[in-house]
Amino acid sequence: MTPDQIVAAVMALVSGTASPTDFATIHAGGADTRYPVTVEACPRPLPAGEVEGQTVICGRVEVPEVHGKDDSRRIKLAFAVLKARTQSPAPDPVVYLHGGPGSGTVKDLWSIVVPIFDQFRMRRDLVTFDQRAAGLSSDMVLCLDTLGANIVSLMAPGAVPESMPEAELFAQCIDEMKAKSGDITAYNTTQNAYDTQALMRALGYPEWNLYGISYGTQLALEVMRSAPEGTRSVVIDSVFPPDVKGYDENIKPLQESIQATLDQCAADPPCAAAYPDLEGTLVRVAEKLQANPIPASRGRAEITLKALIDLFDGRNSPGAWPQITAHVPLILTELDRGETTTWDMLTTGGTRKLPTSAERLATAAAKLTPEQKALATLLLDHAAAERTDDAAIAAALSALSDSLGRSQSGATDLATRFDAEVTRSITSTGSREAMLDFVVAYAGLATQTPSRDGLRALIEPRLPATDLPPLLALVDLMTEADVRAVFAAVSGDARKAYAAMMGLLDLMVIACQEQMPFNSAEGYAAFNASLKWPWLTQSNKADATMYTLCPLLPPAPRPEFLTPVSSDIPTMVVYGLNDTQTSSVDARHAAETLSRAQVIEVPEAGHGAIIFSQCVKDIGIAFIERPEAAPDTACLASLKPKFVLPPG
Repeated sequence: MTPDQIVAAVMALVSGTASPTDFATIHAGGADTRYPVTVEACPRPLPAGEVEGQTVICGRVEVPEVHGKDDSRRIKLAFAVLKARTQSPAPDPVVYLHGGPGSGTVKDLWSIVVPIFDQFRMRRDLVTFDQRAAGLSSDMVLCLDTLGANIVSLMAPGAVPESMPEAELFAQCIDEMKAKSGDITAYNTTQNAYDTQALMRALGYPEWNLYGISYGTQLALEVMRSAPEGTRSVVIDSVFPPDVKGYDENIKPLQESIQATLDQCAADPPCAAAYPDLEGTLVRVAEKLQANPIPASRGRAEITLKALIDLFDGRNSPGAWPQITAHVPLILTELDRGETTTWDMLTTGGTRKLPTSAERLATAAAKLTPEQKALATLLLDHAAAERTDDAAIAAALSALSDSLGRSQSGATDLATRFDAEVTRSITSTGSREAMLDFVVAYAGLATQTPSRDGLRALIEPRLPATDLPPLLALVDLMTEADVRAVFAAVSGDARKAYAAMMGLLDLMVIACQEQMPFNSAEGYAAFNASLKWPWLTQSNKADATMYTLCPLLPPAPRPEFLTPVSSDIPTMVVYGLNDTQTSSVDARHAAETLSRAQVIEVPEAGHGAIIFSQCVKDIGIAFIERPEAAPDTACLASLKPKFVLPPG
């Protein structure tokens, strides 16, 4: 952020005043009476520099559980709107459709949404929402009673010998969900598509542009088919078309990504000359590691075939070691000889270290005068220091925003003190049984309406009598905001403990109902039997969990959904060559029935190609600005791996 931006953000935060025109439509209850809108506090932390009510607003939109059914139950979906950073924005926002199904996005404005999409705000508002059965919109299909009763085993697997098996826990969750849901079969991609259109109409936008990643691409495609009105353009990045057997063929993208590495080397003359039979080398190394892993030594872990597969698979994430692809041919060649030099360098972060100013200038140093070199070094050192300063400023702005938010709500530090004292008190009992009982009761607060009586009912029967008077006095002193803060903290803690099971449930509610029996255990086994490299079944992608759990949630198939989507809405189809979650073949397949599609292949990008480079962001921004024109994609050439050749 520039100094002027920092000053503006701080003054906006401390003033606490918003213009009457900021988000006026949302504050008025929305633009469409069929889909009422309410405002609620955004999850913390907020992205640095964002001011709630001025640059960002969060809320809920009320939609039918079953669109088109007059007497349908109503459900509420969480959304966020981030304003364009211009006084003359384009009228059509960008709508980010998250993956999963079930991931959610509103709680991740600071960590996912803004880092990926902030540059789109130079011209447009940015809208995102948690789809039904996802994130903050998953309450209507949660099983908090079942999860609360099992919170100890969920927080610390194996700590309780009598922990319920996953399948049994899942089955009980399904029973609770069915009892609480009006129509569990309504949790599907088509209803999600209607929700997307309903939200944008409620927010008052005449047109919008969709950007979907992973499952978000399947949702974007379904919007194009079932609720296309208002959609101006679409970007589908890391594509999961509805008519491909993505679960049966879960290992296909990993195999494609390895093949793409071999093909890129073969197409690069120096790489092809240095490594003329790279595929043969790969096969030999796999066979050797399968038979005889390289033992743990050199202060390093054992190198197994699974570790090699994980190296390829790791490129799917932006957090992986940089430049894996460039080093793969040399790594394989060395492993074929029993050497580990490049493997050790890469896997211990050798490519992650930022070069010093001197290292950056090394190639040009001979051409520089002492004065030029000193000035260049000063500027490079200053740039490095600014990185640290920027991170500190962002953290300080977020902390200031959170602190002011607590003050404005009327909260004090009593909620924090209560939590600390309660923890000290129950721990002091030294009783395993008492502590387990307390944790289960504590988790039960997540389903209750915040109240002082609820806090008293938690502590009075469970804590030592000598500790009760000061704790009950704390409860009496609390403001209503303090009480809400305690319950919010409980809900947050519980959701963290439940995260893995909730994520599985959110995924299965949609996937089991609409992807089965289109996908099947038999189809999964048949595809794996057809793999070019059968040893890929050792990868983490070889996961048959859903075939065990989905029979507990009977399918609700919609045959028309499992067909290709045809549309003439301008669409950009994006895929990364290192993506091991969604298939490049499937991405090109999806484009075949989109009459105005442009296909973008991105080297050195994994799942969610936009995350990996500025180039993809720039292409996406240019496409949304002018969907009818082909964007300049020349920057893609600079992303191609520069393969490391053998020494000498």
